[in-house]
Amino acid sequence: MKAAWLILLFLAFPATGLAAEQDDPEDGLSWLKKMASASRRLNYSGTFVHRHADQAETSRIVHYVNAAGGEFEKLETLDGTAREIIRTNDQVTYYLPDTKTVIIEKRVPRRIPALQPEQLADVSQNYLVRKRGMDRVAGFGCREVVLEPRDNLRYGYQFCIEAGSGLPLRARTLNEDKKPIESFAFTDLKIGGRFNRDKVKSRYAAEVRHWKIDRSALAVAEVPADTGWVLIQQPPGFRKLMELKRSLAGRAGAVSHIVYSDGLAAVSVFIEPLPKILPARSLSHQGAVNIYTRAVADYLVTVLGETPAATVMQIANSLEFRGAAK
Repeated sequence: MKAAWLILLFLAFPATGLAAEQDDPEDGLSWLKKMASASRRLNYSGTFVHRHADQAETSRIVHYVNAAGGEFEKLETLDGTAREIIRTNDQVTYYLPDTKTVIIEKRVPRRIPALQPEQLADVSQNYLVRKRGMDRVAGFGCREVVLEPRDNLRYGYQFCIEAGSGLPLRARTLNEDKKPIESFAFTDLKIGGRFNRDKVKSRYAAEVRHWKIDRSALAVAEVPADTGWVLIQQPPGFRKLMELKRSLAGRAGAVSHIVYSDGLAAVSVFIEPLPKILPARSLSHQGAVNIYTRAVADYLVTVLGETPAATVMQIANSLEFRGAAK
C-alpha cells in the first residue's frame, strides 16, 4: 500500500496555516462529525497516494451512492502489482490479473479514512482534538484537525477535511515520537456527479470466465457469542465493540474474534487452537498496524491493531480464558 509524490505537501502543515487560528477543541470535534459520514454518502472520484514505512502506492477510486442508498466503489492500483477492487454495499470482489484470480468476500477494505458517527463520543476522552488553520490539497481548501493522544497507548492523527463536503483529503498517523508512519492524500479529486454504473465495472469483466474464482470467504459463518475470553488488564479508554465466533469451511475448530476500540483506533483479537508446530512468540508491524502473537494454554492468540506495540502486547498478555457462558 510505490511511486514518488509530493511528500513535503503531504507530511508537513504550512506554518502560516497552523498559526492562523487558535485551537478550538469543540469546533475540532464538529469537523470530525462532518467527516464521519462524508466518504460514504458522497459521489466522488480521484487519485490518491497511500504511504507506509518506505512504500507508497497510487490508486484511483470511484465512489457512488444511489438514491436507494446502495453504495458502489471501484478502486484500482496504478503502480506496482495490478489489482482492482469492486465493492457493492458489503460485497467485495478482488480482481488479480497477474494470477488470473477473482476473490469474492463480504468485507469492506479500508481505503479512505472514515469515522463511525457512534465512535465520536469516545474520541475526546482519549484524544485532545484541535482545530488548526486552512490548507489546500488537490486544489480544494481543507480544514486541518489534529488529534493528540492523552497517553502512550494510542497514536496521534492529523486530518485535512474538505471545507464544503467534509471529505478527508489528507490524513497522517503519527507514532509515539510524533513521526508519520502512515499517510494518505488525494492528488486529484472530483466531488459530485451522477451515478454511472460503467465507471464501477471491472475492466476485466470480459476475461474472468477463464480465471479462478475463489468464493471460500463467503463460506465463513460468523455468530455473536460469549467466547469465554476476558481481559485482566484492559487498556484505559478501550472498550469491547464486538465478540463472535467464526467457523471456516473445511477447518476444524472455530476462531474467536474480539474487537476493542477507543473510539478511533481498533484492536482485533483472534484466538484459535494451537497448530501442531508451536509458533514462536513474535511482534511485527505493517505500516501503523502492530501484530503480536503468543501461545496461551492450548490456544494461539494473535492481536493486531493500529496502535503502539505496547497496546497490542498488553492486550495479548492480559487475555485469560474463563469459559464461555452456557
